[in-house]
Amino acid sequence: MKANVIMRKIVIAGAGSYHFAPAIFEDLFVRWRTPVEVWMVDSDLDMAELSARGAQALARAFGCEARFYYTTQLSKATFSADAVIFCADFLDEEAWKLDLKALDEVGLGKQVRLRGGIGGAMQTMRVLDFITDLATQMSEECPDAPLIICDSGFGGIQLARACECAQRFCGVRTLGVSGVTEQTRKRLALYLDVKEEDLDITCAGLNNFSWVTRLVDRRKDEDLIPRCMKEMQEDSREELSSQYIDWYGAIPAGERVMQYELLADTEKSPRKTVLLSGVGLADYELRKRNLAMLAVHGPMSPKGAPAWGQIRTSGLQTARPVEILRALWGEGDCRVANLNMPCDGAVEGVAPGRFVECPAAVSADGAHGESVELPVELHDLMGQLSLCNVLYAEAACSGSRVALREAMEIDPALTGIDLLYTEGVLSDMMEAQKDKLKRFF
Repeated sequence: MKANVIMRKIVIAGAGSYHFAPAIFEDLFVRWRTPVEVWMVDSDLDMAELSARGAQALARAFGCEARFYYTTQLSKATFSADAVIFCADFLDEEAWKLDLKALDEVGLGKQVRLRGGIGGAMQTMRVLDFITDLATQMSEECPDAPLIICDSGFGGIQLARACECAQRFCGVRTLGVSGVTEQTRKRLALYLDVKEEDLDITCAGLNNFSWVTRLVDRRKDEDLIPRCMKEMQEDSREELSSQYIDWYGAIPAGERVMQYELLADTEKSPRKTVLLSGVGLADYELRKRNLAMLAVHGPMSPKGAPAWGQIRTSGLQTARPVEILRALWGEGDCRVANLNMPCDGAVEGVAPGRFVECPAAVSADGAHGESVELPVELHDLMGQLSLCNVLYAEAACSGSRVALREAMEIDPALTGIDLLYTEGVLSDMMEAQKDKLKRFF
């Protein structure tokens, strides 16, 4: 290794992530050729190994000094890490089916959710049990390492609650990355029949409760928000969007409208009957084959180049956690379209320090949100939801039933449901899944 070259240790938890791994690999080994020791962690050992071997082929081809390790055990990887990138989804289908069955039996089928309400509480406790273990280990083994948590929007991780848990209650410097602007651009470009590259769009609010604050046709310098609102209010397929436009004066952001999961039930809010990951088994099998081709042939050969091309153009293109790490390390400032960060005044209605989702600039001084303007009708609600995130995070990481009750008491998704009854239902559900909720038992 060359003298004075800093080789950083980066742990990628969820190395096989369909949505985030391509951008991570490209930025580390192709774009910046970062001297790095990489630990690839994935619950699928084959995917972890193929990811390591594929990344190794990239590093060799582009002259990047790097060492690679792979494992299924995250606990083996974090010692002395310089950063941890967490991009694993938590779609525990069996646990979710237990939620569905239990809530159906008591006539609360619309509470089967991944984010708000009773279902969201169960999902929070399952996910944050793991996040707490990770953050606790990081605070002991690599206390100065930042944790970057990535959320595709399809998985079961509640990004704001996970960030609150890791930073506020475990003391690990944490930022979250989502692809909501990229996903909303695709959705609205199709809806408005405008090319994606012509849409200048900004989304902000809270994770899973984000809203379009800017929508401009670059070719004509035309504000498209009035047109989009009008068409959605006249479109029978956009009943939920129309409802939120009437209530809040804002277009819901996201790959699809999911804000209802954090709100009280209405006649228009759907009943969740299936889990949508956004990625099928065939996609993952194709990714594995492409990684194998890349590992064997390299990224520049006639056989390897198409494989690398398919890998690097899949997933989310604008969510790039390595850019954030470089900025935090003083290696070049960056702008992030959707950063989950402690509120510094950029999002009105949310108390300072609670995690919000907004465009931000990141440098060695940290993250600084770009001020956005959301309708005043949303301010109180976002303040309430952000407090819910803090309380649910406290409950999940400490096993506090007091904090859990306080969260349920103010959770908008539980409006109209008796609190004592809710506590009883949730207690029975927790008892049935106590093997996944060790902090409460």
